[in-house]
Amino acid sequence: MLSLALASPVLTIPSHAAGAPDTAQSLAPTLSLLSNPAATTAAMANHLDRDPDNVVLTVETLPITQADVANVIRTLPVSLASLGPAEIYRRAMDVLVRQDVMVLNARKLGLDKDPAVIQKGKAAFERVLADEWLSRQADAAVTEAALHARYDRDIAGKPGPEEVRARVILTATEAEARALIEKAQNGADFADLARQFSKDPTASDGGDLGFIPIEAVSPEVGSAMFALAPGQITPYPVHGMAGYFILRVEGRRQRATPTFDEARDKLARDLRTEAVKDTVTSLLKEIKFVPGTKPDIPQAR
Repeated sequence: MLSLALASPVLTIPSHAAGAPDTAQSLAPTLSLLSNPAATTAAMANHLDRDPDNVVLTVETLPITQADVANVIRTLPVSLASLGPAEIYRRAMDVLVRQDVMVLNARKLGLDKDPAVIQKGKAAFERVLADEWLSRQADAAVTEAALHARYDRDIAGKPGPEEVRARVILTATEAEARALIEKAQNGADFADLARQFSKDPTASDGGDLGFIPIEAVSPEVGSAMFALAPGQITPYPVHGMAGYFILRVEGRRQRATPTFDEARDKLARDLRTEAVKDTVTSLLKEIKFVPGTKPDIPQAR
């Protein structure tokens, strides 16, 4: 449902009806200080959750609350954070209005009483229930004591992560990428090629990514990038989800050991991941399974 709404043209919702100006403007001073897009959207959702039951708009008989808006904001692409709180809020409202319009019309058609729809709803609710249980199990694992113990075990007293300073050119086709690699190998300035031909957001900066750790890029790009010595260019295009990448490494450095505060977010992610895996594995060992009837599985012809 949400993906369908996001793929459609954006609606123009009356701002006075949706309460957007007051909500968004109250967030602006706080969010302008956040350079991390994920932190920006999380801060906005958390702000809205301070008054979760406040109804910001009613679509005929269906109320939209601040909690509804916050939940949608958490599902929006993190990249939208750069558009600012007012635009994030508007897009979340757009998703909810589209959804409610479809729900109202589905009810008029009696789809809410269709057995197939009811079964899908049951399955969806069970997925939400399982996800919420997992989330709470993971949250419980992230304590101050656990974070400090993991920091002492994995990070304290050890060298920091290796980083490379790299430039990138992104093209739509492999042929274009190969042609640009040939130009670079024949002496063309890589930064100039990036400015002229790259589709990456860094094009105006000559493709400069700055110093980054391997976790900051996709696995296929990271493995190619960190295999290069300073001054080297990838001898072939690296195929990624966005297209074909050409990479040049400008330098390498070893960062200092991260402080506890710098490592905190990663430590929390690691603890949450392990908690979920360990808890589910433990439950599967304890659960009792009762066989039912043999399923009628279609046979291949």
